[in-house]
Amino acid sequence: MALRPKYLQQADPVPVTIERHMAKLGFQRSRDYLDWCWRNGFDGSLDKSKVDLQEEVDTYAALELKREAQSKLHRNPKAFLNSVCSGSITSDEIERPVYKAVAREIEESDSDPAKRNSLFEMLTLLNAKSDLVFKSGGADNQTPFVRGLVKMHDRKALWLRAIESWKPKSKNLDRVFGELTHHLFDKFGDVPTFMEAVWLRNDRPSWRFRDWYVHLGRGNNLRTAKTVVPLTKKMAHHFRLAPEGYTAEQALRWAQLQALGASEASINSLVATRLGRSFENESFWFSVLRFVADNPMLDPRQIGPIVDYLHAQRYEPIDVEVEPGLWETEPPPQPNLSMSGRTVNTLLRQVDEWHRSLGRYKNLPTENYEKVEFSGFVVDRSSGSESKRWTIRQLMNARDLQIESDELRHCVASYHWSCAKGACSIWSLSVSGSAGPAERRQTIEVDKNKIIVQCRGLANRDPTNEEWSIVNAWASDAGLRIAEYL
Repeated sequence: MALRPKYLQQADPVPVTIERHMAKLGFQRSRDYLDWCWRNGFDGSLDKSKVDLQEEVDTYAALELKREAQSKLHRNPKAFLNSVCSGSITSDEIERPVYKAVAREIEESDSDPAKRNSLFEMLTLLNAKSDLVFKSGGADNQTPFVRGLVKMHDRKALWLRAIESWKPKSKNLDRVFGELTHHLFDKFGDVPTFMEAVWLRNDRPSWRFRDWYVHLGRGNNLRTAKTVVPLTKKMAHHFRLAPEGYTAEQALRWAQLQALGASEASINSLVATRLGRSFENESFWFSVLRFVADNPMLDPRQIGPIVDYLHAQRYEPIDVEVEPGLWETEPPPQPNLSMSGRTVNTLLRQVDEWHRSLGRYKNLPTENYEKVEFSGFVVDRSSGSESKRWTIRQLMNARDLQIESDELRHCVASYHWSCAKGACSIWSLSVSGSAGPAERRQTIEVDKNKIIVQCRGLANRDPTNEEWSIVNAWASDAGLRIAEYL
């Protein structure tokens, strides 16, 4: 929607004719009336003919009838679901956020009339048994449960039990949703709990994980499913034992590392890197997993910087200024980099030298990255007699990243290309008191799925409890999720 025109700032008084017209439509202020005109395609002028005014009256009356009809639908869930599934009402016509979200999820399902009718029957039945249809949950407490219900209906032919025989046992809706996934697809009741979340996901990899759920639910071994990486028997065994809060991707990494004999601290550190979210270039990255497992004395805090260094050297192109104002992209510095023959001390020295060389990013183009859809955060907190202002703001260009990297002595400057491509956004948490400049405390990475995947302070230290409370408050305000492993 375009920005509101300047005329919407016009103030009272208004002509008597328009004032009466406004009263007929229920508006007391000209600003509210003009805003309504703008939203419904009418001229924002206060100089209107009788024909113009009558057209507005007719439109207002039609909208009121529509609103009343929607209100009746909202009071009758069965009628609402029938209207959406049949296509007689669309999400664009619905105003209430919860009902709009339900309609959008249904609209993304198969539009075949028979399947839509089957979906309607399923949702109506579930609505009589639980609150899943019109409530949200998941790790972010904002994902519509109906998204998962639609995806379960997509695999109706694979249900093991009739949905009519299902009865919720818990009062917690996340558990109720999990109970339903096990009822429909889990023959022996031993599919890992963390796999329940794959039904709520809407990203491209999630379809494969839902296939895994069905495959495991029939008592099959994960090794016989279409996995993104080759698995040994030991890895397939450990996958089922992964921590409850992990995603399917993280559980797969956890299983690989457990089978390789890596320490728990090393596993947690690796899962927190890009390797816990992606399986691209797996043959190389598996050699990195093996390197970590084979070096148990490696400080887990160094694992994140090592992964960033290896990724930058092997896969990140470099922007080079060939002449003033003219930039060219060159291949990655070491596209054939290998872990063969590397020692921990040599690798750490190379990572340290790379950190010092990141100053070259100061000369990168100054264009800003695209601003993300959510905002930063400002909050005042008192600690004893001292008042502190905490601020979270997006780092918008390569220079911002470099300054953050220099002050906190970590490698966030290397995230320039990821930010430029929209793969993630980087945010800085700072605090200021009554005197003195703001102090940078934490650097936060948010991936394109609105998940906070990294949060590191000076020399990659973990956040304090106070800092975590600010990050959690921001996540709640901005609609972000925090990765379970953080």
